[in-house]
Amino acid sequence: MGDTEELATEYTRVNNTQYGAGLFLLERLNIISGMKVLDVGCGPGNLTAHIAEVVGERGNVVGIDPSTERITIARRIQKPNLSFSEGQAEDLSQFPSESFDAIYVNSTLHWVQDQPAALKEFARLLKPGGLLGISGGSGDTLTAQERIKADVLSREPYRKYPEESPPKFLKQRELETLLDNAGFRERSIVVNKITKSTKDADAMIDWLDASSSGKTYGGIPLELRPRAREEMKTEWNKLLVEDGIHMDIDLLVTVAVKA
Repeated sequence: MGDTEELATEYTRVNNTQYGAGLFLLERLNIISGMKVLDVGCGPGNLTAHIAEVVGERGNVVGIDPSTERITIARRIQKPNLSFSEGQAEDLSQFPSESFDAIYVNSTLHWVQDQPAALKEFARLLKPGGLLGISGGSGDTLTAQERIKADVLSREPYRKYPEESPPKFLKQRELETLLDNAGFRERSIVVNKITKSTKDADAMIDWLDASSSGKTYGGIPLELRPRAREEMKTEWNKLLVEDGIHMDIDLLVTVAVKA
C-alpha cells in the first residue's frame, strides 16, 4: 500500500514545494563544479539532475531512493555524470567509505526509520571536510497536515490500523544530538519558513499523497481511504479562505562538516 507509478508521476508534476526547499538547501550547501555528490531520497530525480548540472562534467552525482517506481522515472534522465539506484539511507554499503564530497538529504530524513544509523552512514561516506546537507520538517512545530491526519485517523474504524512506519520529524535538539553522535561537530542549522498553498482541499490532499508516497492515510486499508479522504477534506475545508488553503511549514535546514 505504498508508492505507485501514478503517485510517483504525480510527484514530478506537483513537487514544486520540495523543489524550492531543495534549492534553498543547495544554496547553503555550496556545491561546486567537480564535486562527487550523493542525493539520498532522490525521488524521481528532478533535483538530482539539477545538481549534476552544478557539478559539471568533472563532477558526479548518484541518486538513491527506496521507491522502485521513483527510481524507474529518475533513470529516464540521461546525463553522463548522473546515475540512480535503489537504496535505503540506513544501509549505504553499496558505496565505499570516504567516496563523496557532499551528501544531500532533502525532504527525506523524516521517513528514515533508523535515523542514527543513517547519520553514521553519511559520516562514513563523506571524505574528511565533506559536507552534509539536510532539510526536513521540524518537530518543534505542528503542521495542519499532522493535526488533521492524527485527528481523522484516531476515529473509528481507522484507529484499528496503526501506521507501521510513521514519519518522525525531529526537534532541533534531537537533530543536534544525532549530529553529535555521528561526529558532525561543526554545523549550522536555520529554520526555513515556507507556506504550501493550494486552490482547495482536493489539491492539498493530492499533493500530500504524492509527497508521502501514499502515506497520507497511515496504515488503513485501500477500501477505507476514499471515506477517510472525505473526512480529511471536511477538516481542510475549515481552513479554506478566499484564495485557497495555506499551510505553514517550518523546515530545519542543516549544513554539517565532517571533521
